[in-house]
Amino acid sequence: MALAGFGLAGCGPKKVIQTAPTRQAVPAFAPRPAIDLTPPRITWDRVIRTTIGLRPHRDSGFVLKGMKFDDKTVIHDYGFGGAGMSLAWGCGAMAADMALEQGDRRAAVLGCGSPGLTAARQLQRRGFAVTIYTLAVPPYTTSNMSSAGFTPTAGLVSAEQRTPAWDAQFRQAAEISYRQLQLLAGAPGYGVYWIDNYNATDDPTLPVGGGPDGDLVPEHL
Repeated sequence: MALAGFGLAGCGPKKVIQTAPTRQAVPAFAPRPAIDLTPPRITWDRVIRTTIGLRPHRDSGFVLKGMKFDDKTVIHDYGFGGAGMSLAWGCGAMAADMALEQGDRRAAVLGCGSPGLTAARQLQRRGFAVTIYTLAVPPYTTSNMSSAGFTPTAGLVSAEQRTPAWDAQFRQAAEISYRQLQLLAGAPGYGVYWIDNYNATDDPTLPVGGGPDGDLVPEHL
């Protein structure tokens, strides 16, 4: 508006200089409104069960790449840390697309947790005959012990070891996974639904996804 006003004034008989009103600085993230939540009563006598899940982790992030082993194509899709449920659909789709580059439409998948099952499903969608080889099946997998929320940066990736190529892989996987979970939300038989999630913090202005990995996740996810 200030530029338009200046242009119109320059065409008139009088030279009028217009200045834009001073704008107050607006914080990038406004403080969130306070809400009242019932404090949980957490005591040892209320613990129902304790479970432990060992999750393969890489400081540099998950591994998603293909390689040749004799006449076979081997595609690595592992190392999600605590973000397997969040990224499995996306990485499974990307791994399945890599598999399309070779002619054989038979595939073997190792493991039956969330990454293995979603990779197998994505391969089936692309016309592959899939066989899963696994030590355990649900509900006896580590994936079955997870909270299963959409927390793609829960893999504790080292900022010093991230690369631009890996960041691009991550964002693509997160986009695909989020869209897939949206399509499953509310559908009978899948157990995918929207919930309100609250995190404790001493900083009310901290943005969603704040922290060293917050820049990895687009704002719309």
